[in-house]
Amino acid sequence: MPRGADGIVLALKEAGVSTIFGIPSIHNIGLYESLRHESSIRHIGCRHEAGATHMADGYARASRGLGVIVSSTGPGAGFTVSALQEAWGSCSPVLMITTNIDAAKIGKGLGVLHELEEQTSLFQTITKEVIIPRTGEGLYAAAKRAIALAQAGRPGPVCLEVPTDLMAGDAPAETPTPPNGAPAPPRLPPRLDEAVAMLRTAKQPLILAGTDAARANIAGDIQALAEALCAPVITNTPGKGVVPEDHALAFGNAARKLVVKDIVPGCDAAVVIGSRLREVDAKRRGLALPEQLIHVDWDERWISKNYLAALPLVGDIGAIARALRTQLEGEPYTGPRQERTAAWRRQADAEIERLGRERLEIQSLQAIRTVLPRDSALVVDNTQLGYWAEYFYPSYQANGIIGAKGSGLLGFSFPAAIGVKIARPDTPVVGLIGDGGFLYTAQELATCVRHNVGFPLIVANDDAFGVIGYLQRTAYQEAYQAQLTNPDFLAFAAAFGVPATRVQSPPELQSVLDRTLASGEMHLIEYQLTIQEPPFGKY
Repeated sequence: MPRGADGIVLALKEAGVSTIFGIPSIHNIGLYESLRHESSIRHIGCRHEAGATHMADGYARASRGLGVIVSSTGPGAGFTVSALQEAWGSCSPVLMITTNIDAAKIGKGLGVLHELEEQTSLFQTITKEVIIPRTGEGLYAAAKRAIALAQAGRPGPVCLEVPTDLMAGDAPAETPTPPNGAPAPPRLPPRLDEAVAMLRTAKQPLILAGTDAARANIAGDIQALAEALCAPVITNTPGKGVVPEDHALAFGNAARKLVVKDIVPGCDAAVVIGSRLREVDAKRRGLALPEQLIHVDWDERWISKNYLAALPLVGDIGAIARALRTQLEGEPYTGPRQERTAAWRRQADAEIERLGRERLEIQSLQAIRTVLPRDSALVVDNTQLGYWAEYFYPSYQANGIIGAKGSGLLGFSFPAAIGVKIARPDTPVVGLIGDGGFLYTAQELATCVRHNVGFPLIVANDDAFGVIGYLQRTAYQEAYQAQLTNPDFLAFAAAFGVPATRVQSPPELQSVLDRTLASGEMHLIEYQLTIQEPPFGKY
């Protein structure tokens, strides 16, 4: 007799899922028994549920598909919360399959092993939906719906919570559902022509591309639109590389001083594509967008929340971007905009040249960029050198730099880089994390060894929560509790059988990175440096 979990595995297989991440436990062994019999799905056994969720998140971002994580009831489910918050904030399509206690005991407060009253409430504000099947017959259909929902419209995490007895219990055999026919073409918003007219008559338009632009695979449309309008393109961190950052119209992070103080004030119209314009994305750094603001987004949730939209365009952002491109690229703009954007380009290039002479941080990023080819991925944590990378590391493709900007947590980049490397094994990947963040998820070195996942991991070590110390000194003149006591990172890596090297300068970093990247093996690079300040505001 088939188990209920067989329906979930069938739904995953039908969706083309080939890799999932998780940890077996007493409550989810019914699902693991079904997975044991499905050879087409590879399971990556992890060492912590938060790390597993970050891996699924990184996998989803790199593959532009679904990331799947399996957790247990109660504590195991709870460990995923911070990582799911990151996936939620970063619009990453992650399916979290978790268990609950037996269906008849939920809500009874009986003190069952791992019982967590109102477990579903943990996920309600950090997922698109918590899907809660309560009969074995519904598991296949519930999994199908969860998979589709995670990837529909604005992507994001979905939680599928299944009682233990239904997961392991008998259920009718499921019949695979034939795929639906081709979907109807998306409807375009009625005010599209107004947006085209506004952009045609603007003195100098601007394009701001955000997180969802990277998720929606519309980089070519945005670049063509920018070229037709001669419009500078700025992004939030996840959007970096949607237009290659060596393109004449690409001006990088929207929080940069050059963008905030010079470029944006010189523009009288803006089209925002795939950015929610959250306070943390733009407003927090003082970005003042023009009143003629066209906001293209999946839904109305974020429209006019932080910036008043003169013209909202709500719907399929890919279809809208293509429609704008189609209407405007046939008559590319020529005139004063070329001279204006060329002057901004010279200003931006001069700044990078100057900072490359003055700042160790820029030299360090140049060392990494020199080694990594254009089609690579740098996965960064919220650490001092990571913040400099958000501003100044040039990304040449969508997801060329991947960071934890959905929630701003620590410990993301190492496990996320594991997920990226598994999703794209032939793509050069480098992880960059601080010494503080590394010890959140350092145990996943065991996952790399067990599953033969290899890439260089740079641990930037200053024996401190560097940015916290900086903020404390700025606000209160003294740092407090920001210093850290660290292990010998080389010995720590060696305990897992992972080779490690200590470097202290950009040339050393470049040399070791070049050698270890070519080897294809896991390698920890401890980069000893002290960064006095982040780039915020000053640059």
